[in-house]
Amino acid sequence: MGTGKRRMTIGVLVSGITDDFSKLICSGILQTAKQMDVNIVVLPGKYVDRDVSDNPDLMYEYQFNSVFSYAGKENVDAIIVAAGSIGCFTTKEYMKKMLKQFQDIPCILISYKLDGYINIQFDNYNGIKDGLKFLIEKTGCRKIGMVGGSLDNTDAIERRKAFVDTLESHGIPFDEKMYVTGNFSRNSKEAFRELLDNNPGLEAVFCVNDDTAFGLYEELNQRGFQIGKDIHVFGYDDVVLSTKVNPSLSSVRADGAELGEEGLKMAIRLVHGEKVESKVLPTRFIKRDSIGTGDTEEEIRGGRLFGPEGIEAFFDDIFYRYRHENFQDKMKNIQDSFRELIETLVLVYGKGDDSPENFMEIQTALGKFLYDGAIEYADISNLLNCFETIYRDLKGSLQDKGERAKLQDMFSAIYRRIIRATDAQLGKTSENQEKENYAIKMFVRDVLQFEKGNDLSYTSMLGNLEWLGIKNAYVYTFSAPVMHLCREQFIPPKQLFLKAVLKEGRVSSVPSLKQRTALNEIFDNSFIDREKRYSYVCMPLFSNEMLHGILLCDLTEGIFLNGEFLVNQMSSAAKMITLLKANERIQQELEESLSILKENNIVLDTLSKSDGLTGILNRRGFYAEAEKLIQQGREKDCSLLVVYVDMNNLKIINDRYGHEEGDFSIKLISDILSDEMKNGGIAGRIGGDEFACILEYRMADEGESLLKKIYQRFEDFNEGSEKNYNVTVSAGAFLMNAKDEIALKEALTLADEKLYEVKKYRKKDVAK
Repeated sequence: MGTGKRRMTIGVLVSGITDDFSKLICSGILQTAKQMDVNIVVLPGKYVDRDVSDNPDLMYEYQFNSVFSYAGKENVDAIIVAAGSIGCFTTKEYMKKMLKQFQDIPCILISYKLDGYINIQFDNYNGIKDGLKFLIEKTGCRKIGMVGGSLDNTDAIERRKAFVDTLESHGIPFDEKMYVTGNFSRNSKEAFRELLDNNPGLEAVFCVNDDTAFGLYEELNQRGFQIGKDIHVFGYDDVVLSTKVNPSLSSVRADGAELGEEGLKMAIRLVHGEKVESKVLPTRFIKRDSIGTGDTEEEIRGGRLFGPEGIEAFFDDIFYRYRHENFQDKMKNIQDSFRELIETLVLVYGKGDDSPENFMEIQTALGKFLYDGAIEYADISNLLNCFETIYRDLKGSLQDKGERAKLQDMFSAIYRRIIRATDAQLGKTSENQEKENYAIKMFVRDVLQFEKGNDLSYTSMLGNLEWLGIKNAYVYTFSAPVMHLCREQFIPPKQLFLKAVLKEGRVSSVPSLKQRTALNEIFDNSFIDREKRYSYVCMPLFSNEMLHGILLCDLTEGIFLNGEFLVNQMSSAAKMITLLKANERIQQELEESLSILKENNIVLDTLSKSDGLTGILNRRGFYAEAEKLIQQGREKDCSLLVVYVDMNNLKIINDRYGHEEGDFSIKLISDILSDEMKNGGIAGRIGGDEFACILEYRMADEGESLLKKIYQRFEDFNEGSEKNYNVTVSAGAFLMNAKDEIALKEALTLADEKLYEVKKYRKKDVAK
């Protein structure tokens, strides 16, 4: 960093880079980091200790959590942990164990209370109280249920208490049947069904978070409920999707960006040695269509509609998603034009002067508001609610029917222009989506544009990231892929290898002598411009149980939308390069072996056809010798029997008794089959536990007598064996008539199909 002081680096642990809550937290952190001049590394995992046994598609999502292990004291100065979301499926005991790895680092927890840790969270009481109060007092609901979360989670505990206390303060006794426990997600189907089945006539439901509410929507729709009419629903968090579902979801607004903003400030103060205490941020209830018609939000705000505070409150409702985004100048222009529009409306109709000139003045103000890009950034549902509120208030102040009709015409014109602007924005969005889809296709094509498994191939992984807005990226690999199993703590290697770099849009391969990177340098390698502040995301490269390395890159808006897709594609490329490397190494070794074989042609030719473990023919040798037998059989007009044999329990024997016993079993099978073929037939080992035989056969039973004889040999051995297991096989046979023009490969396939039928219906022997 030249002569300047080293810039502070803060690690941020979140649950899923594409999750709405993670995005909100990160947006607040990123804006504050820019102001405070600190580096940010976001480490997006998933949910720790989550049981995904009923969902095979998620069985390897635990690999994302491996990135948490890179947040060590050698890499970051402090960490912010979104523990409320990361730990929403686990217990406090497990979270304590998980957080222990960060005990030497200043740490702030978000939305999670744990002894010994400083936390920042939302008020889990007042926003919920306001929502329930509205349901009880304005819509007359008395039969209200709740879908909560695990009571190991502090948010779930406090939100349940707010629910119970508010009901009881309104004279509604709490009924345990009206509360069910979900898993903080839309997949809480059993909880939804329990609540609805046990409480006929349910009038309203509060959900512990919005994602749970979205799942309840699905269940209610399947049962034919009209949400907002037959039953009311509201959630918590007020994520982006809450305004896009149908009907729009009422929710408790808890702006995750504020958590990120305040959490980062607290973390920086901790690093500086200042005293920091836990903090609670306020929330507010937002009414939407899922609670139906009724009194509007201005009553909750206190009725101050058209003063500076009221207009600002309206603006915040409509554009709150972008308060923490990098659009300050844009938002300032929109806010000014919004204020001008509202003030013009109120001024004109407050004076009752609805002349054509004033009508045009309103239309001009509206045009400026829309031209400034309001529709692109607005929560359309809240925008329409705002104008509906203004219309009702102005209408109530007019006594003359003619004036009311003109007011209605004016607002009809406003709605029409908003609808046209929305259609235009949708067209623009659709066009941008088409461009993005094309960019994705090009990325998928380019990321695998390599033919060799060398270090140069890694550059193709970084060659087309413009569509994500990424200008800087770094691909690290391990010296060899690392196996990481579920529920194992991942300990990163002390050194990684930097294979490829994207710096300000230019891709380069890293020379082998410069690749080795110590763990404490992965966020501060020699290619990173230390004079510039950065915001990076660190994501794993993996395939099933195997970890290949990490991708470190700019944290952009595109990452929030397509980060997991990027990981999947990059991981596939890393795996492919690893496989190509192994293949090239094997090819090289094979070429070296073939060179030696040429010098010892006769002896080595025999060896090349023999199986090293059993001494019988291998696949190559079997095919060569079998073709000779087939030719002889046709010349002698003799039928040939092709037999396919598969060992039943090799994996069990290997796992329970060791590979030496597995090798013994393979040798036993080869010995028995060779003995049965000693009078003119041949046997070969054509796979790990697969064997094939071919012999002249003159009986009419299509091989049944031979198969019985083979099975009997194994039964005899197992009865007299002192081994702790049985060696058993399944076999299938196909009879090749002399006149059949059928290839050996086809005959083996047909025999294998009969073996498959045997496996389906023959009772399998298992280890003792």
